[in-house]
Amino acid sequence: MGIFTQGRVFDLVTLVVVTGLMGLYMYLARSGMRVKIRPIAGFAAIDEAIGRAAEMGKPVHFTPGFGGLVAATFAGLEVLGYVARLTAQYDVRLIVTVSQAETFAVTEQVMRQAYLEAGKPEAFKPEDCRFISTDQWAYASGVIGVLNREKVASNIMIGQFAAEALILAEAGNTVGAIQIAGTTNAYQIPFFVVACDYVILGEEMFAAGAHFTNNVVHLGSLRAEDLVKAACIAIMAIGAVLTTAGADFLTTIMGK
Repeated sequence: MGIFTQGRVFDLVTLVVVTGLMGLYMYLARSGMRVKIRPIAGFAAIDEAIGRAAEMGKPVHFTPGFGGLVAATFAGLEVLGYVARLTAQYDVRLIVTVSQAETFAVTEQVMRQAYLEAGKPEAFKPEDCRFISTDQWAYASGVIGVLNREKVASNIMIGQFAAEALILAEAGNTVGAIQIAGTTNAYQIPFFVVACDYVILGEEMFAAGAHFTNNVVHLGSLRAEDLVKAACIAIMAIGAVLTTAGADFLTTIMGK
């Protein structure tokens, strides 16, 4: 009986290499290596959106979407931390809507901590972190109601979104809110593009921590991720050429 499972050796080697690369670049970033990230318009526009709400005397709405505690939701919650700190500083009311019980608990804590870091813990209102419904369309209807009743100046939707994406974006557009949206679901991005002012595309969401805090761990991991993606693109291109030429040794190696 072999040590390794047939057909999974390449997967194991890839995991070890990627993990090692991530650890290496996190270490290098902590040691002083400079890592620059390109400007992301959707993140940069958040200050504008909150400033607009402050000028109009209207609230900001934020939702991390319909999903539970998945990667896209955590990325949205990183953005929420920054949004909550900024709204606390500007004395702007922040209303957050969620659709899952586990997301609600984490979201409330993120908001509470952000207000504490802004030096205004008393400004946090638990009733402004609202659990809507675990039903997709009931959640969408509830968010639409919030947008219309509260007459929000800015609508920020960053997280996990599905078929309700266009409905929420159209509702925000109807009330005249400036809208910033982002999701990793590629099939929902076009709906955000046509209805929102700024759209954070796919993996750009995962740069939130690096963008807002310049956290060296995030910056190092981003550099490693970019290298891994470049390597994957190179492998696909080389594989396409080799397969066209009739050579299959690359696919054979990857199948081991």
